Amino acid sequence: MAPRLSNWPRTWPKRLRAILHWLTPLAASAALYGAAYSVSRWVFDVQIQWERVPYDFALLLGIAYLLFWASRRIWAYLLLLTVLVGVAYIGSAAKITYLDRPIMPEDIYNVSALFRILGAWGWPIVALPLAAIAGLFLFNLRLTGRLRKTALSALFILPAGAAAESPALYQAMDKFWGNTPWDQRENFVWRGATVHLTQELLRAVATRKPPPQQDDVSAAIERRRSAAGLPPAGDE
Repeated sequence: MAPRLSNWPRTWPKRLRAILHWLTPLAASAALYGAAYSVSRWVFDVQIQWERVPYDFALLLGIAYLLFWASRRIWAYLLLLTVLVGVAYIGSAAKITYLDRPIMPEDIYNVSALFRILGAWGWPIVALPLAAIAGLFLFNLRLTGRLRKTALSALFILPAGAAAESPALYQAMDKFWGNTPWDQRENFVWRGATVHLTQELLRAVATRKPPPQQDDVSAAIERRRSAAGLPPAGDE
């Protein structure tokens, strides 16, 4: 099962503790979503469209419950969820303000550039949140119990299944939520952070191209040399 009822005071009635226990992800997600929405809107002037909030919140809530069922300590779970929401929503809003783009899957390849841009601030802004997410997730896993094992399996199997069907999924999401490749800020405010990251992750997986083979690289070099009027590399 999820984190134990003993996380709540034993003096409280058991029924009340059970209700509070299972409402924890809902209450935490709602509070964090509201806080992140407010900060994004009033501090960074990035406002998710109201009509898209229910879809975005529902996806976040589903992820929150899976994490909850796979967790063993409520305090660590709440801290992990806080960091995730902070990075996805407030981090994206801040990035839009300064770079006109939200957090994107391809940002993983630009971490070194972010460190150069941010200097000493790179560690608290980039490295610490990533380390906190990984550390809290692994630290808080509990591998006993049918529900925990099911939730943990879902956390790995669902992304794997989505990746396998990523072309159909991201195209369906494009039709429903829309896609403006040249304006990722517009995409973000009309999707919400959770939907946006999910949609772009599926797109990145579906459109990923394998690295070129050595023969392809050599052939491309020879074509360039021939176009420039140079002899083949082996004839020099």
